[in-house]
Amino acid sequence: MPAPRKRRYAATAVTPFSKVEAFLEPILASIATHDISVQRLGGRFEFQSPYGVGFLEATAGQLRLSVETDNRHALNRLKHALVGPISFIAAGEALQFEWTGDEAGLTPLEDLRILRVRRTAQLTPRMLRIGFEGEDLARFDRNDQLHCRLIFQPKDVVSPQWPSIDDRGHIVWPQRRKLDTRVYTIRSIDVPKGELTIDFALHDRAGPATRWAIAASAGDLVGIVGPAADGPRPAGFYVLAGDETGLPGIARILENLDSDARGFAFVEIGGLSEKLPLAHPAGIQLQWLDRQGAQPGTTSHLVDAVRSVAWPSDRQDSFFWGGCEHKAFRQIHRYLRNELHLPRERQVFYSHWHRTLSEEDIIAAGASAYLPD
Repeated sequence: MPAPRKRRYAATAVTPFSKVEAFLEPILASIATHDISVQRLGGRFEFQSPYGVGFLEATAGQLRLSVETDNRHALNRLKHALVGPISFIAAGEALQFEWTGDEAGLTPLEDLRILRVRRTAQLTPRMLRIGFEGEDLARFDRNDQLHCRLIFQPKDVVSPQWPSIDDRGHIVWPQRRKLDTRVYTIRSIDVPKGELTIDFALHDRAGPATRWAIAASAGDLVGIVGPAADGPRPAGFYVLAGDETGLPGIARILENLDSDARGFAFVEIGGLSEKLPLAHPAGIQLQWLDRQGAQPGTTSHLVDAVRSVAWPSDRQDSFFWGGCEHKAFRQIHRYLRNELHLPRERQVFYSHWHRTLSEEDIIAAGASAYLPD
């Protein structure tokens, strides 16, 4: 007797969107950074994700989304995987998504795992390493997806509560009390041991993540969701560039490059006391760019360093990865695109922070505070 077929869950949303063509390209790029592959099929786009498959159709004045999955609990997570990036990029448009089709009710985050602090170590005056322990962490053991989102619980919490997702694809916080969250690079992970390490760059103007990290002690809880944000791709020539926030990603990438890799790694730091011993291939020239006490996000060191590189003529065999403050991000992005003409698929670059805006400010502003142009 043949095995019964799994039920397929599906839903569709159509929303008016007068400027859809202007926003389409950055929306697709943002969705793709969340461990989702994007493929154009005729007049629509298909998204393959760990939660199921989705489709997007942009027509005159409206946006149509549809999702399909055989996992009821993943249905809302799949909706959120599309609604979240679209709502962020087009924040000023105040889009509303009303779904028809199957409903799953309020569901937990499919990818949420719980971590406990095991140990902390002050690597440098501005870099704090926290080692966590947790279970079922295999999904985060990816060299092509380096980032995660941490959900910070209050210290000494007795009964932690976690967000859920509703049938609109929106995050719902328990008792309407939003917890602080931030995106971080997974510095290292050992799945058999149940260990995961994150390096926290400590900012002078301490936000919620910095305050949590400084006060962290053994047993403190965080949630982790993801992974997301692309890692390096095979190349004959690499250029890596970042400030303190990009350092954990650069360090991890360097450790995993082939021994014959060639290129440059530029790391901007506040002073020589911030240098860390980084393992790297002999063919990668590691350069520390000392701000000599200048405030982060106020110098042109990273921009000048990237401009100084003698890139191979074959741009398709080159690859750039970077993460830094928004001002340098914009300037380097313009150079890579307009002067160097480095193909989009040969670069992964993130604005990790903004000197004058918090993450909440950036989310409220949307594309204008995050995108390079």
